[in-house]
Amino acid sequence: SFISILPSFIEFSNSIEDISDGTQTAISVSTAVTLLQTAGSNATTLANGTVQGQIKIIVNDTDGGTSELTPQSRLGYANIDFVDDGDAVICMWTGTAWAVLASNKVATDMGIVDVA
Repeated sequence: SFISILPSFIEFSNSIEDISDGTQTAISVSTAVTLLQTAGSNATTLANGTVQGQIKIIVNDTDGGTSELTPQSRLGYANIDFVDDGDAVICMWTGTAWAVLASNKVATDMGIVDVA
């Protein structure tokens, strides 16, 4: 299958971190996907990646507040804000910083996806 030939650091199958308590502050770089449930107002961090080209997908899947993510090394931005369920970002580790490849902020109704 296609998944079996992906580089091991991507590991799309079985590589999901679910932050459900709103108190965890460090988002894992060892999983490809993080599902983020906001609770109140919390700040999160993302350590530097481990392999150039590493992909990190973060989705705010349950809205209970706001979360501000500040990666350790950033490429051209200050932080990433998650406010509503559906807010999401895809980042790639360049070898020196996390670059934002795509982001979705559902409240602004921007891009090709229309807000319901």
